Amino acid sequence: MNQFLKSYYHWIVLGLAVLTALASAGMLIPQQLGLQDSLTALAAATKATKLPAPQPSTDAANALAGIKKPIVWAQRDDGASMLVSRPYLLKNGTLIDPMEGHEPLFPPVPNKWLIDHQLDYTDVNILDRDPKHKGFTVLEEFKAGTDPNNPNVFPPLATKLTYSTGDISKGTYSMDFIDGEDDEGVMKFELRPLEPIPNPAKGNRPDTSPRSVAKGDTIPGAPFLKVVDYQPKTKTINDTEYDVSELILENTLTGEKLALTKKFGSREYKALPIEIIESVNFHYQLTGAPEQIVSVQRGKEFTLSSLDNKLTETYTLNNFSTGGILLGKNGKTFLVKEATAVSPLPTP
Repeated sequence: MNQFLKSYYHWIVLGLAVLTALASAGMLIPQQLGLQDSLTALAAATKATKLPAPQPSTDAANALAGIKKPIVWAQRDDGASMLVSRPYLLKNGTLIDPMEGHEPLFPPVPNKWLIDHQLDYTDVNILDRDPKHKGFTVLEEFKAGTDPNNPNVFPPLATKLTYSTGDISKGTYSMDFIDGEDDEGVMKFELRPLEPIPNPAKGNRPDTSPRSVAKGDTIPGAPFLKVVDYQPKTKTINDTEYDVSELILENTLTGEKLALTKKFGSREYKALPIEIIESVNFHYQLTGAPEQIVSVQRGKEFTLSSLDNKLTETYTLNNFSTGGILLGKNGKTFLVKEATAVSPLPTP
């Protein structure tokens, strides 16, 4: 037997392989016939329903284009990046979101104003900074309504002026309202200076002689004072009637109204001193620059310059008022308060 297997071994193996192949074919042929029938039925159904033929896909092409042109991360306004959130600040033990929170980090400046002007709100001294070296702090720019990052726009240069009481030289004008009389249909009022003032009728030599002034005219020797009104008044004291009529003067430099009571009309009469500024030594100091002394006389012009001298502004020293010193520039009035910066006043 062993001899037989050895002699016909290859024929036996070949026969077994043929039998295996025939068995496999017997199993595959029915399945093939069933698949063909399924495909035939699917084709018939597709033809009957008129379904559109499938379109070739472009997903691979789009993916390849995306790989070649990657998306670039755009910098956000709030400072956040792809991997880092926008900054939060810790203030008094509380975490504050400057973008969303309503609590100002540096009163009175709102957080949004700092963010809109690209200022570092994490800097505790940001309000004292001068980002563009213009000579004004961030706080001063905020109060003036200017952009601290715009090197060509400045707050009024006069806002950097200060003075103290010792910097002022004043002059005092005091005069009595004597009487009023009709002069050929024109009411004229007699005034007498208590201190010598220039008298145009005598070559401007100072004296205390009476001056006659009509309504609407300025007082000779004191051209900044104009008569604007006359108000007849009486007052009864101990059954005696007194003439306390008032002559209204206007300081044309300040717009201030002054009332002079008729001198001989009442025992309560008091002379009204009228003070005007004759000159002042202003202290002018831009941020980051040494202080300058600017000496100015009343009614005279003076010029202020920026740090780089590219900007100059010319002001006029108008007068002294109860609130400070009044300057004029292009029809606008600026008030310089004692030992403080100045604020623009509305144009009359």
